[in-house]
Amino acid sequence: MVLTRRGSIAAGESPGGAIEASGGTPSSRRASPRAPPAAPAASEAAEGAAVTAKAATAAPAGGSLAAFMAKWGDLQVRVLASLAMAAFYGSVVYAGHMWVAIFVVLMQFAIYREVVSLGYVAARDGRIPMYRVLAYHYYATAFVLMYGKSVLAHFDDQGRPWMDLPVAQYCLKHTTFIGFVMYCVGFMGFVLSLKPGQYALQFSYFARTHVALILVVLQSNFMILNVKHGLFWFVMPSVLVIINDSAAYVFGRAFGRHSLTSLSPKKTWEGFIGGAVLTMIVAFSLGGLLARYAYFACPKPEFTNCSWTCRLTECEAPGAVFQTVTHQLILPGLSTMAFSFAPVQLHAIALGAFASLIAPFGGLFASGVKRQFAVKDFGSLVPGHGGVTDRVDCQLLMAAFTYVYIINFVATVTPDVGKLLSLVGDLSLSEQKELITELVVLLIRRGVSRASVVALVSGTGGAAEDVVAQSLLDAAQEGT
Repeated sequence: MVLTRRGSIAAGESPGGAIEASGGTPSSRRASPRAPPAAPAASEAAEGAAVTAKAATAAPAGGSLAAFMAKWGDLQVRVLASLAMAAFYGSVVYAGHMWVAIFVVLMQFAIYREVVSLGYVAARDGRIPMYRVLAYHYYATAFVLMYGKSVLAHFDDQGRPWMDLPVAQYCLKHTTFIGFVMYCVGFMGFVLSLKPGQYALQFSYFARTHVALILVVLQSNFMILNVKHGLFWFVMPSVLVIINDSAAYVFGRAFGRHSLTSLSPKKTWEGFIGGAVLTMIVAFSLGGLLARYAYFACPKPEFTNCSWTCRLTECEAPGAVFQTVTHQLILPGLSTMAFSFAPVQLHAIALGAFASLIAPFGGLFASGVKRQFAVKDFGSLVPGHGGVTDRVDCQLLMAAFTYVYIINFVATVTPDVGKLLSLVGDLSLSEQKELITELVVLLIRRGVSRASVVALVSGTGGAAEDVVAQSLLDAAQEGT
């Protein structure tokens, strides 16, 4: 191969490399009779080296510009996707309680699908039989056990003709049995699919699927229970998580110096603390704003009157926590200061504290899962943001806390009664009447007098209530 010195230098080679390419070493060239003409070549080499160095110096600038444009493009995609998600979220909330519940179920399925898909590649390479079939079968089983009763009761109370069919009535009364049979079928299918040499992998997937059902299906169901207490208890927690995430990012970028955890090196203590303070301030203000609207404050324990649309505009009376109260602060030597607020604003601060101090660990947990599977995101459904799980990893734990907080500190009944009322709401109207009759029977058997039962059931003591109470007593007397 014979290359000219100018050509080799233009190609980006060093001067020594150009001489070697022409057929000799630098020392042999200097020792040859043609050594004197090498001076012009040296100057050409120096000139070419300078040009090459200049080009090399300019390259990073061009690369930086390209990188900047790429980041700017990614930022635009993230912003547009965020605006689209905000618009979709607002439209779902505007549609009403029932559509929010449907949205939660769809989101739940998307999260479960992304979690299950993490192990699909390894299962495929290991030739694990029926991996996805069993995973989705278990989800269907959990769906029947979790929502089958309430969905069928909803259609039964609406008087749908097909609910009079014997099959529909059997499914309504024996939902738990059907769900248990489905689980047994899946369990037997898993045992029959066990493959020699793959036992450890298959049992790990079996355990992972059940953990996913608990973390995803069960926790997201708390969102639906919160919606039934009022849209306030769905909107407030979810918005606070978003605000805290954004505030922690801003404070971290501006003041972050100390890393919070190795799971997510970009998260800092400064961002964690700054986001927490701002979130609780916003919680108090936003709580007062939402408390003014009955649409957010009024509960919706059942969706019987819902068809395609179900927007709640008013209720008899929002809970006492949504009513504005005025307190006077007496300062020694100063005038009395009066200030008004809704008690729910104090509850909002508690939600803000959890959203900023505990809920972020749900995101860190998800980061650990992604590191284990060596993936950046759980999915790619949301451009610039990853999958659904990447957006709601903190929301699931927040929903569980909100439900526990409501039945313990907000509801007017005791926590255990609050839990039972959540289950009673899934019963059909006829089953609720049957439940009341059985409760009356139980009270009579425990020695409560008939007069006390009448007073308890009639409440205010009106004529209509007395008739209802007496009919219940008659039904209970037949039961005993």
